[in-house]
Amino acid sequence: MVGLRVVQGVFGALLQPATLGMLRAAYPPDRLRTPIAVRTAAIGVSAAVGPLLGGVLVAGPGWRAVFFLNVVPALVFGLLALTGREPVRATPVRLDVPGALLLAVTLGFLVHALVSSQWLGLAACLVTGAAFLRHERRTASPLLPRAVAGPALGVLVAASAALSGTLFVSTYTLQYTLGLDPLESALRCLPLAVLMVAAAPVCAVLLRRVGARRTAVTAMAVLAAGVLLLDRAAGTFALCAGFALLGAGFGTVMVAATHVVVRHSPVESAGVAGGLQQTAMNVGPVLGVAVATTLMGHGALVVLAGVAVVGAVASGVLPGLPAHITPADLGRTRGRSRLTERR
Repeated sequence: MVGLRVVQGVFGALLQPATLGMLRAAYPPDRLRTPIAVRTAAIGVSAAVGPLLGGVLVAGPGWRAVFFLNVVPALVFGLLALTGREPVRATPVRLDVPGALLLAVTLGFLVHALVSSQWLGLAACLVTGAAFLRHERRTASPLLPRAVAGPALGVLVAASAALSGTLFVSTYTLQYTLGLDPLESALRCLPLAVLMVAAAPVCAVLLRRVGARRTAVTAMAVLAAGVLLLDRAAGTFALCAGFALLGAGFGTVMVAATHVVVRHSPVESAGVAGGLQQTAMNVGPVLGVAVATTLMGHGALVVLAGVAVVGAVASGVLPGLPAHITPADLGRTRGRSRLTERR
């Protein structure tokens, strides 16, 4: 079963970068906000429906029934993909296999060091990490192209680490401390998915009005507040409020940081940018769950809130609105555009 889950994860990971690459190729940079927001909202809808449906199936037919749900949608969308036209091929990008292996080994040592609390693992992580950075500076086709916004990837790692680690701890709190069954736990987590869906279109507006920097800093602060609230929550209202803050903060920062990564990447590197975005979204949960596992019962949520605060600080280097453009200018521009359309 573990092997099949690995295969499922590998092919699932191949889908996510492709969607961002297609969006970058289909839309100009100044019109990417809304498509990325729609994509994030779709992920939020899945996050809302998945736990509820999974809870019903686990409480009814059993956990094995969950895996049958993916078969029909996978076949339908696979056939639809085959009917689409092949896009114009961009300049091929060489795969940096040594860089990918060094990064994987570095992350493996880091997770081992976090879980086992052994200095040997941390030392090995530093050695392989230094080798990875040295290789990336010298190779002709680096795994992280200079055109891709590195700080935005760091923000995504921090946000996904804080969220995933918090959900890991909250699962134990809901089911073992509070004694809730899977369906009851899913209902209390539902505000997270609802606010994540709602935050996506709101973020598209915020990006246009105040820029990525202020949007991401505020969103990471909201995410940190949600983690701290869940650290103290016991009643239903407090739990729902904490999960709502998590959804609002994470949904917003996911759109904002992803927009920076994809927008500032050339079309020929759009697939690489999408892959790096997805890598950041996968590295974060690994680190967050490792921290939560190590510090379970010893202030894990406080540490994860600190990770979110670090992400807020890192968001301060993201691009804002151009100096010569203000929100008032944007409003006047939209007004002139509507007047032109009426004429």
